[in-house]
Formats: sequence, C-alpha cells, structure tokens
Amino acid sequence: MRYLFILFFSLTTATAFAQYGKIRGVVTDFETGETVIGASVIIEGTSKGDATDVNGEYIITGVEPGSYNLVVSYIGYSQTTVEDVRVSIDLTTEINVELRAQVLEGEEVTVTAGRELIRKDVTASLSSVTSDQIEAIPVENFSEVVELQAGVVDGHFRGGRTGEVGYWVDGVPVTDVFDGSLSAGVENSSVKEVQVVTGAFNAEYGQAMSGIVNIVTKDGSNEFTGSVNTFLGDYVSTRTDLFRGIGQINPIAVRNVEASLDGPIIKDKLFFFASARYFGNDGWFYGREVFDYNDVGINSLGQLGLVDTLGSGDSSLVNMNPYEKLNAQVKLTWRPVAGVKISANGIFGGEEFKNYNHSAQFMPQFSRQEFTRNYSAYLKGTHTLSSNTYYDVSVSNTYKKYESYLFEDPFDSRYLPNDYAGFRASNVTSNFIVGGTENGRTSRETSTLIGKFDITSQVNSANQIKTGVEYRYHTLKYSDKTSIVNSPDGGVETLFVNSAYDVNPIEISGYIQDKVEIGNLIINAGVRFDYFDSNFRVFTDPTDPNVVFEEQRPEDQSQVFESSEPTWQFSPRLGIAFPISETGALHFSYGHFFQIPNFNLLYQNPFFRLGSGSGLIGLLGNANLKPQKTINGELGYKQELSSSSAVEVTAFFRDIRNLAGTATDPTVVDGTSVRYGIIKNSDFGFIKGVVLTFDQGFSNGLYFTADYTFQIAKGNASDPAQAYNAAAAKTELEKRIVPLDWDQLHTVNLTANYTSRDGWGFGAIFNAGSGFPYTPDYTLRSGTTPPSVNPLNSQRRPPKYNLDLNLTKNFEMGDNQRLQVYAKIDNVLDTGNEQGVFSDTGTAEYSLYRNEDLKTFRGDIRYLNENYDRPDFYNEPRRVVFGVRYNF
Repeated sequence: MRYLFILFFSLTTATAFAQYGKIRGVVTDFETGETVIGASVIIEGTSKGDATDVNGEYIITGVEPGSYNLVVSYIGYSQTTVEDVRVSIDLTTEINVELRAQVLEGEEVTVTAGRELIRKDVTASLSSVTSDQIEAIPVENFSEVVELQAGVVDGHFRGGRTGEVGYWVDGVPVTDVFDGSLSAGVENSSVKEVQVVTGAFNAEYGQAMSGIVNIVTKDGSNEFTGSVNTFLGDYVSTRTDLFRGIGQINPIAVRNVEASLDGPIIKDKLFFFASARYFGNDGWFYGREVFDYNDVGINSLGQLGLVDTLGSGDSSLVNMNPYEKLNAQVKLTWRPVAGVKISANGIFGGEEFKNYNHSAQFMPQFSRQEFTRNYSAYLKGTHTLSSNTYYDVSVSNTYKKYESYLFEDPFDSRYLPNDYAGFRASNVTSNFIVGGTENGRTSRETSTLIGKFDITSQVNSANQIKTGVEYRYHTLKYSDKTSIVNSPDGGVETLFVNSAYDVNPIEISGYIQDKVEIGNLIINAGVRFDYFDSNFRVFTDPTDPNVVFEEQRPEDQSQVFESSEPTWQFSPRLGIAFPISETGALHFSYGHFFQIPNFNLLYQNPFFRLGSGSGLIGLLGNANLKPQKTINGELGYKQELSSSSAVEVTAFFRDIRNLAGTATDPTVVDGTSVRYGIIKNSDFGFIKGVVLTFDQGFSNGLYFTADYTFQIAKGNASDPAQAYNAAAAKTELEKRIVPLDWDQLHTVNLTANYTSRDGWGFGAIFNAGSGFPYTPDYTLRSGTTPPSVNPLNSQRRPPKYNLDLNLTKNFEMGDNQRLQVYAKIDNVLDTGNEQGVFSDTGTAEYSLYRNEDLKTFRGDIRYLNENYDRPDFYNEPRRVVFGVRYNF
C-alpha cells in the first residue's frame, strides 16, 4: 500500500532529478560472523544515518556526492569509524563493517574504505571525476574534463551530433535549447564532482540522445576554506613560418586569476560558497593591418574597386582570435532543522571574443566582435521525510545572450555602403578582404524557467523508487539585422530586419524509475513521458503559390499559416548489472531516447521569406519537427585485476532516426518550376563501437588511466542543411550511408598523475586519434577522372596526437594550508596536427589550386602564398604558463 501511495503521490505532483547517492551494507560480529541487529550507522558530522535491521542491513539514502566518515556503534562493541567513504551521483556505495568486542572502555577502531574499482550497480557507461582529480591533471576548463572521457570526440558523444547532450548543474538543467550548448559558466574550482554518462542512461534523464553531463558544485561547511590560483604565460613555438608573430613572447598574453572561499555564516545552519575567475588569451592567430575600410571605392572607371593597392594601414600585428571571460558563482546552503536543506545558487558569466577569419588576414578589423552573457539561478529545497524517503522542490532560470556586430551602434557613421562589404580583388590580393564594412549584426536570447518536484523512496531493501514531473517555459528571441548604407557619405539610412522571432515553446515531462537491488543483481527499469509544443506556425499548404510567395499572400494570415502541432512520446529504459565473480561484473542497458531538435532549426527563416527567380529559392525551418529518436544499447564487463587496478570492455550500438535534415526532395510550388527546402525528420545514422578502459593505482602516489575507443559513425548527412546546400550548389551527392564528419575510428586517451612525499609531482594527458574523413576534390588531380557524383567523406585526414603536462611543487604552510607552484605546458611536443585539409590534396600543406590561381594573378606574390598558408588548418601551438596556487 505504501508503495502504491508513493507512486500516485509522485506522479500527481510536479520533476525529478536527484543529485544524491546512497550508502548501504551489513554489520556483523568480527569473531562469529553473525549479523548485528540495531547497530547505529551515522555519517559523521551529519544527522543522516540508519539502524541495522533483523538481517544486519542498513541503508542511508539522499547522500550528497563527496567523501565521508561512517561511524558504526553498538553496546558491547568498539566504535568503528570507516574513513574516506566515497559517494557518487545515483550510485550505491557498499560498506560492510565488522564490529569487534570492546576490551577497554572508550576503545575505538578506525579503518579506511578502499577505492571501489568495480561499481556493481552501474548499468551504463559512466565516469565520475572529483575535484581532486581535476586539480591533479593539466586541464583548466570544464570542457577539457568532459573531452577526456571515453567515447567523447571533439564534443560528439558516441558518434552523435553536437547538441545531443544534456547538461545539469546541481540537479537543474542548464542546456541552451537554441543550439544544445552549456548555458552556465561552470569553472573547475567550483566543481565537486562531474559525472559523464555516455551509455544508455536512466529514465530520469530527458531531452538528450548522446550523453549526460551531471555537475555537482561545492557547498560551504563549518570550516572556512578557500583557494587562490593565478598563472601567466604565452605561446612558445618554433612554427614561425605558419603562425605570424608567434616568436614575440609576451609573458601576459595568457593570464588567469581565480579565487574561491566557503564557510559558515551561522554555524551548523547557514553556509556559503563563492568563486570567481577571469581568463584572457590574446590568441595565436595574428594578421597585419595593411588595408582599411575606406581602401575600397569608386575608381576612375566608375567601378567599385581597390583605390589604394598598397593599403592605407600601418601593417601592425593585430590578434585575430582574442578571448576573455569572467565567471562567478555564489551559493548559499541553509539547514534550518534536521532533514531540511534549502539551497540558492547563482552562476554568472560573460565572454568577449573574435573568431579567426582567414580572408581578413590583411584587414583584421573587418571581423565582428562577439559577446555572450549568461546566468543560471535556482532555489531548491530538499526535505527528508524519513531515513528512506526524501523529496526535492526547485525553481530555476537559465539565461544566455549572444551578440555579434562590427560597431555597437547600428547607425555608426563608419559603416560603408553594403556593396563595399568584404570587397576582394581576387587577381591582386588573392581573395583577401581589402575594404568595406561588415554591416550585419546578430542577437539572440534564450531564457528557460523550470519548475520541478521529485521524490525518492527506498520502499524496501530491494526497491528504490524515483518519480516526478517537470515543466519548462522557454523564451527565445532572435534578430538578424543589416545597416543599410547607399552612399559613402550618406550614413546609415535604415536598419533592415532580415529575420526575427520571439517565441515561447513549452515542455512537460515525467518519469518513474525503480532501482532493484536483490543480492548482487541490479536492475534499473523505468519509463519517461515527454510533451512539447513549439507554439509557432507553419504553412497551411506548402505547395500553394499564394502561400509560398510573400508578395502573393492574402491579408488574412489564417489562409497562409496554421498553428504547429504538439508532440509527445513514451521512452522505456532498462539497465541490468550483475557480478559473475567477486571481482568481475557484467552490465547491460537498452533504451529509447527522444530529443526535440535544436530550437534554431524549428524557427529558421521565421518570416518564411524565400528568394525570387526559378529553381531552388530558399530553406525554411519547421515548427512541426518531430522528436529525434535514438535506440541505444550496450553490453559491458569490468574485471578487477588487483586491489588497485581494473579493466573494462564495453560494446555499444546506436540506431538514430528522425534526425533533422534536408535529405527529402525539395518542395515544388504548384504551377511553377520553383522549389524550396524544408527541414524535416529525414536524416539517420548508425553508430557502433567498443571501448576498453584501464585504471591503475600505485602505492607510491602514481595513478594511471587509459582508454581506447574503436568506433564507426555513419549516417546520410553530418549537418541538417547538407543535402540542401549540395542541391543549391548543383552538386550531386552519393545517396548512401557514409562516415560522418567526426567519425574517428581509433581514439586513445592516457592520463597519469604523481605526487611524491616531498611535494614534487606531475600530471600528464596524452591523446591520439585516427584522421577524420573529408570529401575529396578530383578536379585538378592528374591521371584521374572526376566521378559523376561527389564521393562524400570517402578519404581520411592524417592522424593526430597531443601531449599536455604540468609540473608541480607543493609547500605545506601549516594546518590545512598548501602553496603550490607549477608550470603547465599544452602541446608539449608542439605538434602540427592537420585539423583541416585542402580537399584536392588531402593535406594542409599545399593545394593544386594555387598554381591555377597563379596563371591570372597580377599582384604581390605574398598575397597568393599567404592565401594558401592556412594556420587555421592546424592545432593550437605550444603554450607555456607558470602559476601559483594557494589552498587554505
């Protein structure tokens, strides 16, 4: 009856997303092996605990991730403390305790929990990284931690597209629904634990198909602790022939200052955690300011052209990919009474940057400035009803704004006529931009309000039930505008709106999940429900010329547009884990996963404005897109090799359907030769692979991990607009499944860290991978006949490898105080991995088209040479920083 009540109560209330683990085990007599009934098991420093039942078992639920001491006591036995008990998100930590008969009054026993190499309740591939592990290796950004996990390649989780990953911070979704990116500026110094799930995740996780990134941030405690970290450095590379100005060392080109502080406001009741970070990087791409905006104009022949062939600039070096960010977090935790926790958290951040534009190498000031601003705030309450049941209630708001423009004021007098923009004198300056202004500007905002309620109950020793529902209300604002200038001296006449929308889609979801633990058998079974309404419009008849052509549309908009239709679906999930020996365990998982396509695809071209003429005249978004679907399955085995080492092998597959794309034939307008594209659920893919991981710890302070992934990622298209773009370019693509752009057959990650007793240490990361595919261009290849259809992604770029290293020296400054000096070197070997290649040669070093261009070129040969010297085709050069970190 209690079981049914919990299910009913949960489903009729409101979401669920727990950020807790649990501790369970058996307490026995050391000498006899008999179970001890009624023993007290308490987490030291908290009110959380349980008493052993008639079987000697105890279960403590709702435990936040972290390291704890577990205190076990019973009359007639020595009190036993188990130190360093590690708890992770959604996992069970098993601690069995043997009590010894008390010989002397007050006698206590202390033991240390061993590192669990085999988590027997893991039913899908996941990895957990703690704050200590993050500090020990050469990473400085949260994204680098995620990228190190097996199955993650350049932001793609197990072969999926970007935007298919769900991000959560402290149980609150923080994914930007516009493009699927992370909308909160999380820094490593704020992270308590990161959990990355790349397998078939449980029913509580929704709106993701490829993976889950689950972040728990730090809380305050009764002790004041903090840290300060700063470093300075620059790029130190011998690749001066490729990276202009790289040999000029500036010791503050790369700079970082960050600090954190936490502690009590009211002891045992109210705590705080605060952190902030500033990071700046002048970049590694430099251009020369040879030309200026006004070097283009009307020449003596009355034609638009280059009026100053030498350029009016001073040829000074200008950084072309500078980057700065400032992030901060403030978190308050209030424990007014036992069993109640209220948290308020705010993460705030902003970025300013420019993206490298190779065409603007001799006019760097042409490129737009780009900005982001974001915050994520939540208020969350956790109430423990009993030792076995607790619930969470939360409200949250995530916000992200992106802007890009050349000048902040759209009516700035420096804007030049639109036909001057990006002018190129191909036979004189080899396609480099030599004048004019970039008159466009883009702004978008995403705001998501979320209300959640979830409840978790250990209804008996074998079943833990989670269930809940969630409501999300989104606000998306987007605008793409152009400053219209008709004459050089006339100034901006108007601001033309190319595209704009202000929409409010909604999501409602719910799930129920049971974690069954019967002996050593673990079953995670659940089902999820998702509802989505895009709250927009679509054509009433996409083939009617009176609907399609803007100038023919009637004033009555109901004859042109109709409301989009909501979508809903159920998705079942199943995961099983069971040991086959004391040191080995199998796991299996299978599930159906749905995700609404990134919202920018739903609202693309919101004015339904198409081009004129005949043939293919434009591409429309589609507010009636169905949820994308993936069927994920995996089978894995993990074996403990020794008390400090383990190996795991996992085979997986992903069957992906209903991806957003343009693979269907364009829509034909009745009575005309006009066609246009509509984004539909037309793309598909299939991914399969094997992951092998190895962990090894050594008693001398050395720790080593390795993983290898063999993966085949194929599909009909890597980008939703790929088929449309090919049709617009009148290029026929092979209509078959091909390797996706990020298909890396072999991927290796190695990490190691070591700290000696006298404080010296190092951390190292080595990764390597086979080459990504590319589509070859056979036009100029001698001795070959170009194929009739384009062989998409039929050849491979060169393989790549990289080594990062940090060297540290710790100085103990007193109780809980440590000063660390360090050097961090990224790309130690200064490797020149070819990330991009010329499609006619398959290498970044040269292109056959240079010799073709030389036949008609009439300018300074350096422009032609520089056009085919592509620093952006290579990875970042060696970077060296020196820093100081102080923990107290």
